[in-house]
Amino acid sequence: MDNLQPGDLLFWGSASAPYHVGIYVGNNQYIHAATPGQGVIKQTLSSYFYPSVAKRVL
Repeated sequence: MDNLQPGDLLFWGSASAPYHVGIYVGNNQYIHAATPGQGVIKQTLSSYFYPSVAKRVL
């Protein structure tokens, strides 16, 4: 995941069974819906909650 580009999809869990997804927006940040009550938020990638897989959709 060294070459992340804005728009890349970030997955937590495994490639075959992800439990969470976010969208990379650049500058080591991503957007995602953490909880239904919180809505969509922007966060910085961290080693504590780092995605397992990244995919680029063209």
